[in-house]
Amino acid sequence: MEPKSGKLYKFGHGIFGPKWTEKWVHLDGHLLKYFSMASEQQPLFTLSSARQSCTVDLALYTFSLHDDKRITRKHAFHLVPTNKTHKAFVFACSSESELKEWQAAFQSRVSSPPGSELSPLVAEKMRRANEVFSLYDPRRTDRIDAAKLRTLLQSISFSTHVFTSFYTF
Repeated sequence: MEPKSGKLYKFGHGIFGPKWTEKWVHLDGHLLKYFSMASEQQPLFTLSSARQSCTVDLALYTFSLHDDKRITRKHAFHLVPTNKTHKAFVFACSSESELKEWQAAFQSRVSSPPGSELSPLVAEKMRRANEVFSLYDPRRTDRIDAAKLRTLLQSISFSTHVFTSFYTF
């Protein structure tokens, strides 16, 4: 899977109501990252608490073309969470051809299981981490009691040699 990057418009709700903002979006593997675009004029004071970037695990979402009548922007698509505790996202492209490119990129990632592009060792570590996480979250709410968090983190050991092996020259 080739990474895909580009400018998209993200639908959100600001202090003064719904709005579209430009985002730089990078799709790599099963992770979607979006970043705020640098504007020409940075205000001295802002009322927003916008984050600089956000990461979305596509394994927890499905892709669909957006058909909500309240969204008037053309070429929009929707990332729908498979779990009700996650937030839905609406993005829009500049053109129909760009929308088709993003749709193909998302669908290729949905059709291959998460972790398929990882080394077997890293995939096994992720499988073990998910297995341990499910012990502490049996109802699959994606939330863990703070008291259990320390025990969970101690039970998951990601050794550094796994990640340094990628950068050996």
